[in-house]
Amino acid sequence: MPEDTARSGTPSPGPEPKRAKLAGERPRKSHRVRRADADESVLDTVETLLRETWLAGHHGASDAPSVPGAFGWPAGDQQGEAVFCRSPPVPAKLAGGNAAECEFDVFVHELTERGVGVATRESPEQLSELVSQGGRPWIFAVSFTLKGERARIRSVRHGWGYTQADLLDVVEKSPLRIDAPCKYFGQCSGCQLQHIGYEQQLEFKRHAVERALAHANPLFAALTVLPPLPSPLQLGYRTKLTPHFELRRHERPEDVPIGFMISGQRRVLDIEDCIIGTDAVRRGLAEARRNARANMAGYKRGATLIVRETNVPPSGTSGDLASTPNAELEKSYTLDPRSWVVDVVGDLKFSYPASSFFQNNASILPAFTGYVRDELTKWSGKLTAPDTNSGALRTLVDAYCGSGLFGIACHSGFDKVIGIEISSESISCAGENAKVNNATNVEFVLGDASKIFEKTSASPDNTAVIIDPPRKGSTPDFLDQLVAYGPRVIVYIACGVPAQARDLNYMYCQGAIVVDGQSASPKAKPTAVYQVAGIQPFDLFPQTYHVENIVTLVRKN
Repeated sequence: MPEDTARSGTPSPGPEPKRAKLAGERPRKSHRVRRADADESVLDTVETLLRETWLAGHHGASDAPSVPGAFGWPAGDQQGEAVFCRSPPVPAKLAGGNAAECEFDVFVHELTERGVGVATRESPEQLSELVSQGGRPWIFAVSFTLKGERARIRSVRHGWGYTQADLLDVVEKSPLRIDAPCKYFGQCSGCQLQHIGYEQQLEFKRHAVERALAHANPLFAALTVLPPLPSPLQLGYRTKLTPHFELRRHERPEDVPIGFMISGQRRVLDIEDCIIGTDAVRRGLAEARRNARANMAGYKRGATLIVRETNVPPSGTSGDLASTPNAELEKSYTLDPRSWVVDVVGDLKFSYPASSFFQNNASILPAFTGYVRDELTKWSGKLTAPDTNSGALRTLVDAYCGSGLFGIACHSGFDKVIGIEISSESISCAGENAKVNNATNVEFVLGDASKIFEKTSASPDNTAVIIDPPRKGSTPDFLDQLVAYGPRVIVYIACGVPAQARDLNYMYCQGAIVVDGQSASPKAKPTAVYQVAGIQPFDLFPQTYHVENIVTLVRKN
């Protein structure tokens, strides 16, 4: 299961604010969600579905005034919206509904960016008629379904304008549906896409990136998103797992479920084996489960365990990690979060504490880091002054450097690489990794989040910046500093694509990004203005909805 742990670096913001744009021609009013369990990705997908259904029913008439500002209540009528969204037309299991009344058929019309089906009791034809008349259907969020399917569901709990439901059966299957390779699929919340082939998973993720960008700003819909680069391994790739368990009174140790959360529930599903883990991690999972059961009396409420792959010298040898060739290292695992692990990325080695952040799919990391390096090399050459023989980019700043992955992987060809972090432990790791990999032009410094670019004295005209922030994205303060510094090239790596899209839109609104010749008109003219020079997703987490995305920004002179 892909991690949600925030990476060290500039402090991440709080809960992501509601986005101000819909993938259409004008801003939408922001939702003020009244229920804590409402899922923004569902609400976003519903509004896109309604608008696209309306446009299809009106033969593509896309002029903004003709598209209803709201469906089911007058635009701006917050009381009417609240009455609708708090008035589910069906009972739900957790709201005391009768079991027989909670089960019925629905039609799946779209998938959210998290792979959850957005369904209604109306067929596509009935939905088109309803929406064309300005009406709004009640929505059901159903995991493990596909667009175009008819499914038997059980309504579980109500949210803001929709009901979460469990899938009971697929009455009419999509031609894209396949048999999932994992016996836990359909219950475990770790994977969401095992029921479609890998090519379809990649297309889903490309579309998810496109939708996230268009949600942030309708102009971004014109940007070209390349097909995601696939993972060499679709199973057996994950180098870290964090199973957990909860203790209940009078429950025998052998009966305590140890694994991952059940989809849509707050209960743990017992997982004996996870097929997306590497062989070493799967061996570690079996041992972690045995240890937890043997020591169950020592826990009060439960625990989160850690299983992490590491590379070690061959057994029976006296070699150390630094001198052992990467090809001779053996795969092992650790269950101790305080221990240090070693990851191999091509010809490079990286050491870090087992509990800290590092990308969890080693099979794709050479291509992942290689793409960033190639982008920097390409633009350094393209931006070379006509009267010189050297590349334009001489300094590289890795602003969320962590253990030094990108700064070290991309150091070749630069006079100086500066990695900046606010975590002293990460800086220590990065410094050691630079020594092990003989990256003599790399320096890692402890930075102040409020003055992060004061650590570099290099001219921005010859500088590239890599940013790889936490899942929640950057902050306006960091982005303001970035634009004020004005590096020639920015490579933005994101594990949270909606947050990345939000950050790009923030830069656009500050006048710092131009799309198709259009830009915002802020009160203060920005120091630098950028064009989007490339959007390349990477599939680091096959079988799940997660996708990493790399956006290259090049400064306009």
